[in-house]
Amino acid sequence: MRKKFANSFNKFGNVLESEERIKHINDSCFKGDIYLNIIKKVSTPFLLENGICIQDDNYKWLEFYDYDSKIRLSAVYNEKNKIVEWYFDIAREIGKEEGIPYEDDLYLDVVLTPTGKIILLDEDELKEAFNKEEITEEEYKEAYKNANHLIERLKGNVDKVLEFTNKYLNEIL
Repeated sequence: MRKKFANSFNKFGNVLESEERIKHINDSCFKGDIYLNIIKKVSTPFLLENGICIQDDNYKWLEFYDYDSKIRLSAVYNEKNKIVEWYFDIAREIGKEEGIPYEDDLYLDVVLTPTGKIILLDEDELKEAFNKEEITEEEYKEAYKNANHLIERLKGNVDKVLEFTNKYLNEIL
């Protein structure tokens, strides 16, 4: 497992300056913590293989930590506060230590693009973790079950996801 804390954000090593904010939410739409990382300055933009930029000056990563869920959502916004993508981590557990939210990553990830395309990622990492006995067969199956359930819920719901993440981005800015 890979425990990822909200405040260990600079995973690509290119963030030179950032600002972090955390806010506890308890309303009818979401219960948990949201964590915003405002990337003020990067050494170089970080581009995905498909050419999409996910980290650059003035980009924002808004992360949702629902402690009753096994899915962590990261909404990536560009410098104009337009959504770049939604990234869902399938987790063994979402928790909090010393006031900092974390997710215990279960390898599988789901991406939702602004056009509605849904991409399942890191199946190879999940299989490798299972083969190395880093996760149990039950966890392997649960990761797929949670990812497939999420994919079904996301189909045709880009507008709802955008409305949800925009609401909380505006609240924490």
